[in-house]
Amino acid sequence: MQRLFLAVFFVVLPIAAMSQPDLSGTVPILDETFEGHLNRYDGKSGVWSTLPRRGQLQTNAAEAVFLDFGVLGGEVDATLPAVHAITAQGLALRTVALPDSAKPALRSYMQATGQGKQAENILYATGQITTSHTWSQTYGYFEIEARIPRGQGRWPAFWLTFAGIGWPPEIDIFEAYGSGLEESTKKDQRFNTAVLFDTLDSDLQPTHSVEIENTFASSPEGRRASVKSRGKVEVHTFSRHHYADRELDADIYDDFHVYAALWTPETITFFFGKDRDSLREIYRVPTPEDVNDPMFIVANDQFTARGGILPAKASELVRVLRPENAFMVKRISVRALPPTIELRMSEGANPYDPGDSLVFDTPGDDEITPGEGFDIITLTGGADRLYLTRGRANKIISGFGKDDLLTLEGYPFTGAADALSRLTQVGDDVWLPSGADPAWPHTVIFRGTEVAAFDTAQFDVRWSVGLDIWLANASRADTPETDSDGDGLLTTDLVGGWLNDRGKPVQMTGTIGPDRFIVAHSKTTVIEPADGDADTLITWVNIALPANIERGIARGREIALQGSKGNDRLEADNASVQLEGGAGDDLYVFTPKATETTVRIGSGDGHDRLRGFREGDRIALAPDLKSNRALWTIEDVSAGVLVRFGPDQTLLIEDNNRDAIARVLNIQ
Repeated sequence: MQRLFLAVFFVVLPIAAMSQPDLSGTVPILDETFEGHLNRYDGKSGVWSTLPRRGQLQTNAAEAVFLDFGVLGGEVDATLPAVHAITAQGLALRTVALPDSAKPALRSYMQATGQGKQAENILYATGQITTSHTWSQTYGYFEIEARIPRGQGRWPAFWLTFAGIGWPPEIDIFEAYGSGLEESTKKDQRFNTAVLFDTLDSDLQPTHSVEIENTFASSPEGRRASVKSRGKVEVHTFSRHHYADRELDADIYDDFHVYAALWTPETITFFFGKDRDSLREIYRVPTPEDVNDPMFIVANDQFTARGGILPAKASELVRVLRPENAFMVKRISVRALPPTIELRMSEGANPYDPGDSLVFDTPGDDEITPGEGFDIITLTGGADRLYLTRGRANKIISGFGKDDLLTLEGYPFTGAADALSRLTQVGDDVWLPSGADPAWPHTVIFRGTEVAAFDTAQFDVRWSVGLDIWLANASRADTPETDSDGDGLLTTDLVGGWLNDRGKPVQMTGTIGPDRFIVAHSKTTVIEPADGDADTLITWVNIALPANIERGIARGREIALQGSKGNDRLEADNASVQLEGGAGDDLYVFTPKATETTVRIGSGDGHDRLRGFREGDRIALAPDLKSNRALWTIEDVSAGVLVRFGPDQTLLIEDNNRDAIARVLNIQ
């Protein structure tokens, strides 16, 4: 196994006034021209989601919802005008009047997703596309080439929003207003650019400062952010209105124009032009402390905003809603800032970098375990093995070939075939999306290849974690199902069940979806179909993980959780828990709530991994393993400390601080 050599370099991006964006050194991510079809994300593969997160269709419009085919059923789809259409000029995002036949199904859907009070007011449907389930990033260059629809009530936008739970932050690259058709309005040819932020960090804790001035503003008034209460949150906004005709010599309704933003740790700079070559800077703000986390992109039309803003005129409706009067999108481009850390595989050093990294292999066979950041991995030779753990940041891999192996940990995949089925061709690259629930989309990009070049032998899926479909889908019940009729049998009609025995002995039966079982009685039994998704069992009592369940969480105090015969993911989430995986390659996770935890390792248990090991925790070995201590080897590797009990059995103790060796030597 090769090791890593650490080097550091810095990408310097100009912060002085710039007429055009400096894209030198940036990393291409997406260059979508919408040719042929809209590459919809369908829950497994694709790029573009067409509905808001959690499936709640209404956002900022009083009389309109975001909609797409497949939401309200086949009979409604047959009468519903398309709000997404591929044309010779690109993607048309349309606003349409809802047929009366669609309104009952829409009202029923909105009732199920917690928006029933607004459902009677909905008259229109409109289109949007987002990368909410496939791609988010921190910093970079974001560009759209678009034409704005005419007519009061139209309100298209291209923007970035926080990839975690909650809002803001937000970066509005533009939001524009439809022109008056019968007479001009004060918002004709106007579009806004803005940055919105607050005091909350990515974990919704009030840690960010909002004491910031826009030192790039030309007037004292422009230096201060406006403040507006949105529910319980005070939202701070830097913004500027731009009038395309009199300030920029442009007509945003007659032709396509390019709107762009370059987001760096220091500044957020906005650009406008007829094309990329003619872009000019139109606004700049310092990057607020709150705007330093991953965000995904949204392009959408809106219609008839809430609060009486931008009301549509009844006399103009027919013309405003003509299919050809769409928000037209010719191109969307995304580029990332390159990582600032370079890791080169070598025999001389063994660093660890949890942040963003450029990783380079050797001509030989390498084992590569990147950190938690946005990593770009370049493979040039040998049979390499990469170990990726699903997290908040995406990964890019170049040179991945037939002899290479990708081990995927913590992904919502059931196996190699499932991973293979999700591969999506995106230009010259292949994307492997794993979705969001509804936060933190995660995708692996393979550079310069085709889907047909992959096979199942290149993927090793282990220690899966199912997506939280109950949080991601607003129509799902927010409480688990129980044995309400008292017959001792607990099932569900939904795909993906959340079943709770409520401390009584029951027989639970899972589904083909990602199930969640809550067990609090020692005589409860769980049956999970072999073709089920990535499932989780949470227990307050001693239990052995039933067959076909990939993840077990011990939440009771002083209990024992045993694995099955496969590769199990066992987690301790309370004090004095015992975990024992048995045969197979198992992952043991000690959460911050776990103290004085014991993991039991038997002879022949396979290649196990331990995460979260701390002072007071204990590794209990079978007697024959302890008696063969002279045969052990202990190695400091990039991911932690590797104990080799023999050729076919190892234990990797993750420890980025490199102080675990002393603990390993005290294994009991």
